[in-house]
Amino acid sequence: MSKVKVETRNDGVYMVVDNSGGKVSRRELLDAIDQNNLKQVDFSVVNEILKSTENIIEKKVSDKINVDPIDEDFVIDISRDKLKASIKFSPAQFGGDALGAEAITERLSKEGITYNVDREAVEELAQAGHNKEYDQKYVVAKGEAPIAGEDGEIIYNFDMTGEKNQPKILGDGTVDYKQINYFNAVSAGMVLAKRTMPGPGQAGMNVLGEIVPPRPGKLAPKLSKGKNTFITDDELQLIAQASGQLVVSGKNLGVSPVLDIKGDVDFSTGNIDFEGSVNVAGAVLSGFSITAAGNIEVRGVVEEASLLAGGSINLYGGVMGRGKGRVESGCNIFTKFVQNATIIAKGNLKTNSLLHSEVSVDGSVVLEGDNCFIAGGVITAGDEIRAKTIGSSMGTMTELVVGRNNELQDELEMMKREYEEAEEAYIKLNSAYEAFSKVATLETMDTKRKTQLLQLLQQRNLQRDRAQGLEREIQFLEDAAKQIKGRIIAERIIYAGVKVSIGNAYKQLNDDITMSVLKNEGGMVKARPLLE
Repeated sequence: MSKVKVETRNDGVYMVVDNSGGKVSRRELLDAIDQNNLKQVDFSVVNEILKSTENIIEKKVSDKINVDPIDEDFVIDISRDKLKASIKFSPAQFGGDALGAEAITERLSKEGITYNVDREAVEELAQAGHNKEYDQKYVVAKGEAPIAGEDGEIIYNFDMTGEKNQPKILGDGTVDYKQINYFNAVSAGMVLAKRTMPGPGQAGMNVLGEIVPPRPGKLAPKLSKGKNTFITDDELQLIAQASGQLVVSGKNLGVSPVLDIKGDVDFSTGNIDFEGSVNVAGAVLSGFSITAAGNIEVRGVVEEASLLAGGSINLYGGVMGRGKGRVESGCNIFTKFVQNATIIAKGNLKTNSLLHSEVSVDGSVVLEGDNCFIAGGVITAGDEIRAKTIGSSMGTMTELVVGRNNELQDELEMMKREYEEAEEAYIKLNSAYEAFSKVATLETMDTKRKTQLLQLLQQRNLQRDRAQGLEREIQFLEDAAKQIKGRIIAERIIYAGVKVSIGNAYKQLNDDITMSVLKNEGGMVKARPLLE
């Protein structure tokens, strides 16, 4: 609200000044005199106004009242995207007229605002006359925003997360790892995944009557086939060529038979390296390894052994690693317990207890069952760590890290290396091209040298385009990395001394925290009540 009002009365022109929000300045008084085109101003009175300490001051500053009337006016504000037009009025002065609906509409039309003008709003403003709010913007036209096209997507005809295939939790809270049906059976000819095409979207119209083109939908990633599958010619379907077990390895989908081992993995079998899934009825003894392109199931205990699977791993007997055991999966891991072992998974880890272990998963670490405790070691997850008890009252060194996607970070580092190589190659080829072209012009070159120059130009442009494409991919991945969030849930207690990293936030807990969820809020680790 303006501090200075100028009013024309029968005996002259008055200034009404409101000092309640702060004392008026000389500049504001002079601006009011100039804007209202006042004549024969008594500046001694203006000085009195400046010196006054009253909140409301009302002084006659001129005896000359025959000033020209100034009609009401307005300024137009068009939003940056041109989808909204607003007007802000300035009041009439010295008996000037308020604007009518026709005058407002003509002015808008003259400024090019012709689409979807709100005639009712304009009429209401005209009817308000001199009683409208002069410090307010009024929306008088709204365009229609374009509707972006739907993105293409890949639709899987089975559960990619493994959430539907979990160990059964009994009424007493224990987990029956014998009742699990994690693998997906596949029949020859089955459509495993479909790829939909993006939509074109719908154009909009701005307030200036200009068409606003829509953003077309993004192409879905191409289907990625594994063993015993094929992609149709139109690249829209991924189909199984054989019956067997579905294998999810990174982005690849494949079908593989299953290798059944009736007893232990020991000297009678040697190390196992199989292009499919492996089921072990017994244990995996110390010193032996299983490498499988598909899934791994082990009924007995995994000792100081190594398991590497392109798919998922389900361990009914748990892992007793003694500091040397290692279990690595291209998808999810389900295990009864983990003690003194290294666990790596591109998906989720679900278990009953984690003791003195190094764990790194791209998804979540979820403790289920009767114990649900984490004590000792370093536990890293992309999305979430959930347990009943974390750390111990004895101060066992325990560190939790969430909010990191290992696959995305690895891909980002690879892209950066490729970009540096392409940029270096471009610089070298460009230098060679410039040196080559300085020797002679195209008109003076023979056919052989012209061909060499053109080939060099083509190679240079190829590396330039490659570098630019990689730069866009790097920006996309960096934006995706910024969106990654994570949290830590302690259903009962997380003990003092536990070290916590969530994204870019770090904290070593000084006190026990009960029934809480820990999040990154503004770069700081904050604990909130679990039911909040």
